[in-house]
Amino acid sequence: MSQGFIPQVRASALQTFMNVARFVRLDPYSLLRENRIRPEDLEDPETMIAASALVKLYEDSAAQSGREDFGLLIAGSRSVGTLGPISLLLRYQPTVRSIIEKVIGNMKLLNDIVSAGVEDDGHHAMIRIEHLPGFAQRQIVESTVAIAARSYRELMAGAWQPESIHFRHSAPAMLNTHRRVFGCPVVFDSEFDGIACSSASLDLANPWSDPAMAAHAQRFIDMLSHQRPTSSVTEQARQAIFLLISSGNATKEKVAENLAIHPRALQRMLSRESTNFGELLNEARRELAMRYLNGSKQTVTDIALLLGYSTVSSFTRWFTEEFGKSPAAWRKASPEENVVKVTAKAA
Repeated sequence: MSQGFIPQVRASALQTFMNVARFVRLDPYSLLRENRIRPEDLEDPETMIAASALVKLYEDSAAQSGREDFGLLIAGSRSVGTLGPISLLLRYQPTVRSIIEKVIGNMKLLNDIVSAGVEDDGHHAMIRIEHLPGFAQRQIVESTVAIAARSYRELMAGAWQPESIHFRHSAPAMLNTHRRVFGCPVVFDSEFDGIACSSASLDLANPWSDPAMAAHAQRFIDMLSHQRPTSSVTEQARQAIFLLISSGNATKEKVAENLAIHPRALQRMLSRESTNFGELLNEARRELAMRYLNGSKQTVTDIALLLGYSTVSSFTRWFTEEFGKSPAAWRKASPEENVVKVTAKAA
């Protein structure tokens, strides 16, 4: 993370936490206390709280309750209204595609750790959802994807449906909640986290579309946007890299294009923030390599391709230099051994 940048999320992400925690026989106040979240912060959904605390709260709750579906239980009891003021803007958009574009363009009003992008070949579309390094834990990833899918469906009065839901991590022991929440096939050990649907479905007409109301809501959102600080170029570039890396497009030129600036300007801006493109790309590869090796059953060959390497040998050389052991050895080692090695490298 950039120096001084503390990623935050809206407290609305915890709007149903108390009820869900009690449902799975947890003490919500104890968990909030352990993660340094004040119960009064949950009273105002617009309060911004530390994203790291929320992610850890979700993971702790899942571990203590033995419910691998904890994040989905949170998402399953939330409506599109919990997105806050942006829900008004989304309500009156003409199509699913425009709804998604507005979400992408106003993500900073919701949180600092999620970015999204759409890849559309004219037949099939992928809505990729990425989390910043260190935040892509199972519970928050599943909750974020579920809220996105449910919101688009709700905003379209049920007329839109995803074809499948995708997660990089492996399947949990039980899938009952996944089937209930998503209502479509869920693909684990996938190359991305997000939603797949037909291209045509993105252009379905929204029955509640209203250009005048949408314009009014946009003016209100624009005022709110100015009240939140803009993330650094480093954070914006990092998010773009995560969106582009799996498709092999995480080059300086493509990232600069994503940010609508010239590649040389991107490098100058990153330099002013004491980093460079190569460091950010390497950081993304480290994060994703650990996620794939620890949480999925992807082969080392597949992981190499997903990280932009043309050969397994080049990926293995890079990984061994970064982590002190081969990808295969990393997978066989205990989490404690790997954590020690990563910590030593980071130091």
